[in-house]
Amino acid sequence: MLVAMVFEPALSRSDDPQDDDRVLLFAGNALIVTSAADVRLPTRTELAGLVPAETVHVGVLAGQAVETAAIDKETELPSGWAPETLRPLHGRLSDAEWAVAGRAFQLAEWDRTHRFCGVCGTPTERLDDERARACPTCTHRAYPRHSPAVIMRITRGDEVLLGRSSHFPPDMYSTLAGFVDVGESAEAAVRREVREEAGIEITEPQWFGSQSWAFPHSLMLGFTAEWASGDVVADLTELEDVQWFTREHLPVLPPPSSIARRLLDDWL
Repeated sequence: MLVAMVFEPALSRSDDPQDDDRVLLFAGNALIVTSAADVRLPTRTELAGLVPAETVHVGVLAGQAVETAAIDKETELPSGWAPETLRPLHGRLSDAEWAVAGRAFQLAEWDRTHRFCGVCGTPTERLDDERARACPTCTHRAYPRHSPAVIMRITRGDEVLLGRSSHFPPDMYSTLAGFVDVGESAEAAVRREVREEAGIEITEPQWFGSQSWAFPHSLMLGFTAEWASGDVVADLTELEDVQWFTREHLPVLPPPSSIARRLLDDWL
């Protein structure tokens, strides 16, 4: 019987670093993993020479502490280890490991980019009682960044609206999405993004669900809505194509790891 890998997030740990800690090191946006076909996450011992003196505690996964840190992109790796970006690792790591790796990436990047105060330039210090780096001079605090974005499944009868970005793999289309503007509600962002990218009006957006998305630090807010009026006119500065698809004639869809796919699977 398989036992689920339970993850418990935590701000800090009560024990000293252990040899069997999972240490997730990021060289740029790439995670250091085994270079063999059977990918796995490293332990502290296996990458001892690369682990910085200070790491960020992520939590505990299946009884093992998880630490993370950013290292220089030019760091020479020992034999048997290689840098891999997170997207291709989905399906090669367990779902729990992949989700924790996404969390770790965001924490490592936040820690790397907030070593100095954005107000006065003083070196910051990590706090023990909350996830923040604080300035000892002006008391400014920097928290891990979240960028809220909306993603929406728009339907018209038996059709679904999908768009294609130039960044997508060949033939893949996905649900429309976009970032929430400052001072804007998520529902207003849904209506605006659909109007901007497809040129149509929709009914009142309905909540679907959310997903943390570490590319680079988004919180995806999922909605559904129905077409209300207008003909599709794609904004070619944003997307290569936008069109209606039926269930019988679908393009290549996003991977199962994404909320876009969950939105579409729910419709299918």
